[in-house]
Amino acid sequence: MDAQRRLPPELTIYTASELCAQARTWLAEHTADSGDGWTLEASAVDQVDAAGVQLLLSLARSLEDRSQALRLAQPSTPLVDACAALGLAGWLSDRTAQGATP
Repeated sequence: MDAQRRLPPELTIYTASELCAQARTWLAEHTADSGDGWTLEASAVDQVDAAGVQLLLSLARSLEDRSQALRLAQPSTPLVDACAALGLAGWLSDRTAQGATP
């Protein structure tokens, strides 16, 4: 996850540890100025597995604990398919920001 609030192309077990550390830093630095939630651009995700989805669930929960929401702009087909395969299509749909910009 970078400063422009974009998810990287690879959201897998191989990158989850690094992304988790970045998300923690990002939460600590940006929670106060993020209003009622965060929008992450998700169109570039081309590799995703259960660990990547778990990372998004964890980030969403951390934001909910701060009375904020996670929104995903333009989730890629691989991300949509991964969430559907894990029974999380509704969860993703609830967080998809229609026309949102990161």
